[in-house]
Amino acid sequence: MTTQAKTGRTYNYEITIGRSSVTGESFRTPMALSLGRDNEIYVLNRTTERQVLGHRVCRLNLAEEFLGDFGQRGEEDGQFIWAFSVACHPDGRVFVSDEWLNRISIFSREGQFLGKWGSKGSSPGELNGPAGMVFESDGNLLIADGQNHRIQRFTAGGEFVSTWGSFGKGDGQFNYPWGINVDDAGNVHVADWRNDRIQKFSPNGDFLMKFGSSGNGEGQFNRPTHVAVDSDGDIYVTDWGNDRVQVFDSEGSFVDLWTGNASLSTWGKLQLGGNTAFWEQRASVPDMAEKEKKFREPISVQVDAENRIMVLDGRRDRIQIYRKAS
Repeated sequence: MTTQAKTGRTYNYEITIGRSSVTGESFRTPMALSLGRDNEIYVLNRTTERQVLGHRVCRLNLAEEFLGDFGQRGEEDGQFIWAFSVACHPDGRVFVSDEWLNRISIFSREGQFLGKWGSKGSSPGELNGPAGMVFESDGNLLIADGQNHRIQRFTAGGEFVSTWGSFGKGDGQFNYPWGINVDDAGNVHVADWRNDRIQKFSPNGDFLMKFGSSGNGEGQFNRPTHVAVDSDGDIYVTDWGNDRVQVFDSEGSFVDLWTGNASLSTWGKLQLGGNTAFWEQRASVPDMAEKEKKFREPISVQVDAENRIMVLDGRRDRIQIYRKAS
């Protein structure tokens, strides 16, 4: 399937990866994804408070191969309570934020626990509900410090570097910042969740621009959760409450919106297998193919070097992957 944006951009849907479960090649209540080395993808799953299994990071690749998982519910080293985001360091290490434990846990590429840092508070270098994370090209880590309504910069070892932002609706202020990403120039884009807008900052934290307002029209948001920028400067936003992804140009002007185009994934087909009753049940659902396409609470988005746009379809436990063709 090919979509043609009003401004001449063309996007092709490629594949869907995922199925719903708490073990094996599957996701359950995925919160975030991050791109690692060699086309690897890390997906952070949170499930529910009552669910013992499923609090984990899944490791997979674009060939739809499941490479393993790590983590579990708990407060010990390598465990999570309310894991929120995952970010891959340029050297391959994997970092996970936990908004309940107010800490950052560090793992090897394969999932071996390496260390942790962070403490609760509102002073510079302390955390209160750490949300989205992204690494800059120099290896420093930017964190959307959600309940402190600010952005903080740390070294990978947890040393505080700088901070900006405060609670409010003004330029450079936040009301629960969630997703965060950087463009090729090092500029920082933040999904300002409760303010229903995207804000852009220089690498030093100087306010540059904002766009978006509350609503369901073109260019409006209902709790945007994440943002990503491609090599052309186009901006992709997971418009969580409106069940869609919106695309904007580098100036914040509306380009396009997607409501989803998923198909049954390879993992899903393996789960159904040769069970005739399962296939018959699917076939009995009216307009099943159209219903299956739709996003439901898309929660995270990343763009790789080949302009593949990977959308984590939160409530439907899958990734929808598109490619920008022009």
